[in-house]
Amino acid sequence: MDGDWSGLIPPSKRLLAEEVFLEIGSAIVDGRIPAGTRLRDADLAAQYNVSRTPVREALQRLERIGLVEMAPSRFTRVTEPTPEAIDDAREYAGYQTGIVCAMAVGRMSAAERAHARRIIERIRAAGADAEASSKARWELFEHLGRCSGNRIQRELTAESSMALLRHLRLWRPTAEQRAMAEEGLDALEEAILDGDAAAAEQAARLMYGVRGAEDAASEASDAADPAERTG
Repeated sequence: MDGDWSGLIPPSKRLLAEEVFLEIGSAIVDGRIPAGTRLRDADLAAQYNVSRTPVREALQRLERIGLVEMAPSRFTRVTEPTPEAIDDAREYAGYQTGIVCAMAVGRMSAAERAHARRIIERIRAAGADAEASSKARWELFEHLGRCSGNRIQRELTAESSMALLRHLRLWRPTAEQRAMAEEGLDALEEAILDGDAAAAEQAARLMYGVRGAEDAASEASDAADPAERTG
């Protein structure tokens, strides 16, 4: 069993645990339950009008994805996002969005491409509004995920999406990252409309300020001495 308690929890309580997981997780993501808040299963059980069993299951899941930390017999509390964790989330999101683009762009219908373009316009319109920008980028990621038609991708993303979204909402791009994101957004729009999955994958990474190995190699080649490039 090794950490999988689902076999010990009746189906009705597993459903309740899912609901409590989503309720508490959403409140942590949007800041209604701030970092550092102590969580007591008895209080949460009373708040959601459930027993302690689904609350404990929900808290264990939240701990696994990094939204909650537990010290047995001492405390359960909401974690504090660190700059390192926020940067890790940004990098991870860049690569994952690239992978989703690689799967989705060649499969998209004309209507799906048009919808992606509308979301991209919302990202542009958000500008420096970090909250609106994060929401629109996530909407684009989810749209591309649906277009990919890959069930495994969507299931794995669903489990980690709360922690990822929480950290991305706190990402404040540097000037360099902002310039890369603007470049990537323009390139992504063009690649989606052209149905160019490879170009979309690279552009998606740039949208999160991430340069992949091929991007770095191309940049290094462009910066090399012209005489050296021509031999």
